[in-house]
Amino acid sequence: MGGRSPGDGRVEDADERVRVVLADEGEVFRFGLRTVLRSGGDLVVVAEAAEAEAALAACAETAPDVVLVSHDLPGAEVGAVVGDLAALGVAVLVLGSVGPGGDLVETLRRGASGYVLKDVRPERLVEAVRAVARGETVLDAAATGSLLHQLDDPEPRQEAQDALTPRQQAVAALVAEGLTNSEIADQLRVSRATVKGHITVALRRLGLRDRTQLAIHVNRSRRDGEPPRLGSVTG
Repeated sequence: MGGRSPGDGRVEDADERVRVVLADEGEVFRFGLRTVLRSGGDLVVVAEAAEAEAALAACAETAPDVVLVSHDLPGAEVGAVVGDLAALGVAVLVLGSVGPGGDLVETLRRGASGYVLKDVRPERLVEAVRAVARGETVLDAAATGSLLHQLDDPEPRQEAQDALTPRQQAVAALVAEGLTNSEIADQLRVSRATVKGHITVALRRLGLRDRTQLAIHVNRSRRDGEPPRLGSVTG
């Protein structure tokens, strides 16, 4: 990792690693994030910001791959911040909370690429940053459950779960648990391309738009007591 410029969290000589901006008002919390991301080896923090306007300026200046934004970042409502950052072409990963009055739905509608809880495990945070940098959508498993009660989601076509093969069902179940494509590939011992293909087919067969809707569909089936047949399979 290149040396940091004094006082502004800037990193020089960022190579070809995933470039990340941190946006949180807490200096100690940002230090912890920086330490966690550094452990990944391929992630580099190129700038930091303590409020919304500074985050926008940092992203405009450094053109990062990913910006990590706390849901309570001072200076503007988080949905507006996410929308402005997404308009810059940056993948926005929100560090938030789940509960009544949460901001999960609004951030997704405004263009967030992912939403994880602030107490996410370090290794999961590293993988989430990598995933959104690759263009994937990442949702914490707890956040997926919250969407069932918050999201104004159009009903998908009422096709039987049997429309999916056992392998597609297994992939869908892991999407609902919040795993990224890489993590699903590792667990099922297939390639990332294969996982992506299964998700694409599952979305088409179920009449869904994206993996967020797929996760909601799986959780709704479980909640309603339908036999989901979504367990892991071999072969």
